[in-house]
Amino acid sequence: MFSAKLRLVLLTSLLAVTTFAANPVGFELVTKADQTEVKYQGKIVASYLTANDTSNGARANETYKPYLRIVDPTTEQAITKGPGGTYTHHRGIFFGWMRIGLENQRMDFWSMGAGRQIHTAFKEQSAQAQEAKLVSLIDWKARNGQLVVSEERTMTFAALAAPGFLQVDFATTITAEAGDLNLEADPEHGGVHYRAPEEVDGTKTQYFFPVEHPQPHKDLDYRWVGMTYVLADKTYGVVEINHPSNPTGTKWSAYRDYARFGAYPHTNLKKGEKLTLRYRFLISAGQLVPLETILKSEADFVGKSGEAAPLTPLAAEHPAKPAPKPKAK
Repeated sequence: MFSAKLRLVLLTSLLAVTTFAANPVGFELVTKADQTEVKYQGKIVASYLTANDTSNGARANETYKPYLRIVDPTTEQAITKGPGGTYTHHRGIFFGWMRIGLENQRMDFWSMGAGRQIHTAFKEQSAQAQEAKLVSLIDWKARNGQLVVSEERTMTFAALAAPGFLQVDFATTITAEAGDLNLEADPEHGGVHYRAPEEVDGTKTQYFFPVEHPQPHKDLDYRWVGMTYVLADKTYGVVEINHPSNPTGTKWSAYRDYARFGAYPHTNLKKGEKLTLRYRFLISAGQLVPLETILKSEADFVGKSGEAAPLTPLAAEHPAKPAPKPKAK
């Protein structure tokens, strides 16, 4: 018989790391204290960060919202950004709006000036040979503790043929809890975005569009947008597909050389009303996935075959460096 002390140690260890696996050569989930790792064929491909630690200012800033980190399975290195650096709120695949209107308030749930997005529980954690799924329940709370938005965020993972390695379906349903909400911002500060690490070579970032003559500052409702970026001399690609059930009039931020892009939908919700958003990400190493792969995945995602589309590249915009200040005489 185990002693009471040994039984407690074993139970504590079991609670600290829980593995959900249906097939050792397929997907598995490993849940730890503050993150859930997504593994495919024994290699980490993503990790969902869920910590909410307000014990001190630094940790409070590092953990004010959950986000999805993407990992290169061949190097086990993150290929998305975490806390810190330029725009600390840019983290992996993340979601929010900077200017949420509530009565006479404007609430920032993008750079999190208004409060915190708090992961409260998993509604589902499941892994099979061909698919893994996480369903995260998240409370968007103002600094005074008021519940502004409740969210059910579903992330479904599948493998992709090379050069792709991971497909992520990001679906979220939010509910207006505190009152009528205006979900507003601009393409740089709202929606569902992907951010590459701080160390990217900004001179090599490119974007790809499904139209012949893209004008990303003006165009609306792209079916999808792609991006390639270079990190430690290795190229990575990501495509974000926009589901047609999402709000129309969607603008895209897809031009920054530091490799952050995404779709910005905006709408209004009455108190108690719900909004569901759906996006699919195709993530690759070495180059962007081929156009044929994008079109097939889009057809599968939206449930019908779409029209043919071009794959038009544009180099990222490189902001001019500020002119040096004149020396004092």
